[in-house]
Amino acid sequence: MHDALQKEIATYEKRTPKSAAAHKRALQRIPLGVASNYRHYEPYPIFVKDGKAGRIHDVDGNEYVDHNLCFGALMAGHCHPAVVKAVEQKLHEGTTFGMPHEQEWELAEEICARYPIDMVRFGSSGTEVTMHAVRIARAATGRDKILKFEGSYHGLHDAALVSVKPKAEDWGDADAPNSVPGGGGIPKASLANVVVASFNNLASVDRRLRENPVQIAAIILEPILMNVGLCMPQPGFLQGLRDICTKNGTLLIFDEVKTGAKLGWGGASEFFGVKPDMICLAKSIGGGLPLGAFGASRAVMDLISQHKVFHGGTYNTNRVAMAAGLATFREVLTRKLRARRHSKQETHRRLPCHREKIRTAGLRRQRRRQRCVDALPGGNPQLSRLDQN
Repeated sequence: MHDALQKEIATYEKRTPKSAAAHKRALQRIPLGVASNYRHYEPYPIFVKDGKAGRIHDVDGNEYVDHNLCFGALMAGHCHPAVVKAVEQKLHEGTTFGMPHEQEWELAEEICARYPIDMVRFGSSGTEVTMHAVRIARAATGRDKILKFEGSYHGLHDAALVSVKPKAEDWGDADAPNSVPGGGGIPKASLANVVVASFNNLASVDRRLRENPVQIAAIILEPILMNVGLCMPQPGFLQGLRDICTKNGTLLIFDEVKTGAKLGWGGASEFFGVKPDMICLAKSIGGGLPLGAFGASRAVMDLISQHKVFHGGTYNTNRVAMAAGLATFREVLTRKLRARRHSKQETHRRLPCHREKIRTAGLRRQRRRQRCVDALPGGNPQLSRLDQN
């Protein structure tokens, strides 16, 4: 281990003894001592006590600037006053009933006004809504297979947990990556129905469609690939996918669990000017509470109305999460607040500046191997394995 890293770990352990003790205790009853594998890291994770706005405190009393914000679920930060007020009110009126209520229509209106969809159904997580989106796409097309991109993450169901972080020996052809299970328990039948392509590589997508004629129900992707760090779509890539899907009778699903509440008022579809057939939302739309949604055209969503596709969930549209969602849309993710952020052109203008700062500082960009184009403006337009270097 590098001396500097050893020093940092020693400092970390010295200032977080209570987190170490909490983790040791948790290991006795909880695998890895955490409730999600993504929360585990060596030598042990920080155990959090509280948070406010953009800062958190651990059980040892240390304060941190929270750049993670629960993996993007807290666009409003911790304990945003509007969200807290809305949630507190509903706590005294009843939290969940398993019956319809007015908040469902209200939030559906908010979502359909922002994104290019006609109808919407709700869930409690990104995993849920991408799972349902894939199912309804299969029903709408009468096809079994879906296409996803190597390195992308769309949740933990069998159709999504494929080629998320494959090992080098499993990669396969850069233009036709292997379908690699993201762990044990993924049936071979599920793998056979998940075709993998390379992000920012339309030739790869076209090849996969030709290899699986009239078999692929949908292409699902994050419009900005984030599971590998940050990989912007090259100009024309998203529109190219739109054209390919239209040509082949395949549905285009934008997984906007991360981008939907961050990239712009109307998400990636508005930002990039490309209309998908379906959109999946979660994380930040709930202001920190478990809330997800998926939507599409009336023709597609009517499959649920016609009882041809089943969708349900005990905790769907629980009043607390819906109240948080409404407060987030109406008082946090507003056009007025969006106007304070940089325009698309300004954002792109600044990216090369950051690249230059990294270069002049003598820092090396740590890049996981991923078959996608270096998509920052001015980057290499050639495909690269992006080996760690």
